[in-house]
Amino acid sequence: MLRDRRFVGALTTGALAAAIALAYGVTTDLVRVPTSAGLPYGEALVFATLLVVPFVLGTAVAVLAVRHRVSLPLVSVVVFAALPATLEWHGGQVLVAVLIAGPLVVVTALVESLVRLRLERFRAPPSLATLRALSVGVMAATVYFGVFAFRAVLPLWRLDTGAPPTLPPAVDLALTLWYVFGVALVLVGLPVALNRRFGLVSPLVGLVAYLLVDLAFVQPAVAAGAELVVVLLLAVWPTLSAILAGVGLLEWWLRARRGEYDEPEGGDGDGETGRGFSVEGGLFGDRV
Repeated sequence: MLRDRRFVGALTTGALAAAIALAYGVTTDLVRVPTSAGLPYGEALVFATLLVVPFVLGTAVAVLAVRHRVSLPLVSVVVFAALPATLEWHGGQVLVAVLIAGPLVVVTALVESLVRLRLERFRAPPSLATLRALSVGVMAATVYFGVFAFRAVLPLWRLDTGAPPTLPPAVDLALTLWYVFGVALVLVGLPVALNRRFGLVSPLVGLVAYLLVDLAFVQPAVAAGAELVVVLLLAVWPTLSAILAGVGLLEWWLRARRGEYDEPEGGDGDGETGRGFSVEGGLFGDRV
């Protein structure tokens, strides 16, 4: 019963976050996408973003707070929700805040979780197999973050676009790197962790396909200051992350229905699948 109440409470928090974001969209010019942007069904995409992103983010931070006592992500979401009204942001600023809030909060959740695990103050910690999978995923995300920062973010930061800066250069670089690392944790780290923990292949295959395009075309274009930078950072990455997570959930459901995750008699309880194409080898994943 208590678990059901926690689940309902988490969903309620997510619904409240989505309602607040939607209220911003209705009371401001947030959904009036400029025609020059060339985005088909732009307003529908914005409305969908205002509903889905805050709902998922609010639900996730509520679960972390209630189940594991990881509270800083929830505080961060509350701050993000209050900033637009407090600082009287216009619609464009609110939209950017909604889109970048998720990756920034992901990094906050990771840091607090690591500190609590180190101090043994993490309530209801996951199994050892799950922690190993998460460690491999975080290391994979860190590698991608380093490559993207070196090949794309730093050259873009040094590029003189001629536009008046809205933030000091050092602050702008720090926020960009923070955002990129948060996206990498979801875009790269999650598929790798799901593969390591449950042997899921489809998210990893989709990730590899994207990385081939990213390394060959996307990163050089971002470094050159192409117009796709904003679209990539605020639209492509979140959308692709959601697709890979959804595909992984579907594959896990199909495998679970076939009984692939049933605990064998006399098993050690780690839940290692040992099937198919997987990333293995401890913290750095030294074998594929």
